[in-house]
Amino acid sequence: MLNPLLDPDLRLVIAHRGNRVRAPENTLESLQQAVSLGADALEFDVRVTRDGVPVVIHDPDVDRTTNGRGLVKSFSFAEVRELDAGATSANATGTRMEVPSLEEVLDRFREMPLVIEVKELEAIEATERMIRRFAAENRILIGSAETTVMERFYRSGLASCASMRDAKRLIPIALAGMKPSKPNYQVLSITRRFRGFPIPVLRMASAARKVGVATHVWTVNDPATARSLWRGGVSGIVTDDPAAILGARAS
Repeated sequence: MLNPLLDPDLRLVIAHRGNRVRAPENTLESLQQAVSLGADALEFDVRVTRDGVPVVIHDPDVDRTTNGRGLVKSFSFAEVRELDAGATSANATGTRMEVPSLEEVLDRFREMPLVIEVKELEAIEATERMIRRFAAENRILIGSAETTVMERFYRSGLASCASMRDAKRLIPIALAGMKPSKPNYQVLSITRRFRGFPIPVLRMASAARKVGVATHVWTVNDPATARSLWRGGVSGIVTDDPAAILGARAS
C-alpha cells in the first residue's frame, strides 16, 4: 500500500492535534472529530512517562493542557491518566478527558494516516516499537523539531520528515533553482515563518518535488492561504481547523 502522506500530487488536509479549534488538543475526542469531518490524516505529539509509556501530549510539562503540574517524564502512566486533558481548554465540555496513550490512538484509528511528532529522544524506541506492533509502517510519517531524533529515524526505515538541519540546508539550493540530491527524508514539513523570518516555502516545495519529496506546511487555518499553497505545489496542509480547510479544497 502506498503511503498517501508521501505523495507530492495529493492535496491533503492534516488535522493538527485533531480538531483543535473545537476540542481539547491531542485528545481522543479531538482526533475523532477530525476523522468524522473527513480529514485525510491526523497529526499529534508523543512523549514518554517516567515508566516509559508513550503518551500523546505536546508540551514537556502537563501545565498548559491539563489540571496537573510538572514534567510529563516525572509522572507514571497511571498518574498521567488521573489528569484531565480537557480541563484548561477553551473547548472543554466539562467531561473529564484522559491523556491518550500512543497505543490507544494506533488501536482506535487503524485505517487513518498518522503524522507522529516525536518530541524527545526518550520516546524514539517506544514509538517505533508501537508502530511496528500495529503494522502501521505504510500509513505513518515521523516528524520532530529535534534533529537528533530525526536522524535516528532516518535509519529506521520509517517514513520521515526532514530534520530542521536538512530543511535549512535546502533553502539556498531552492533559492538558486537547483535540483537537490536525493535526501534521507520523504517529506519536507515546514512553516511559512520561523522565529520571525519568512521561509521560501514555494521555492522549497519546487526543489523538493524535483526529487519526489512532498511538502507539508504548518499551521495553516486560513482557507485562501491553503488554496494558494496547494496551487504553488504544496501537498499537505496541517491545520487546527480541518473543516475550514476541507471547505477550501472543495471550493
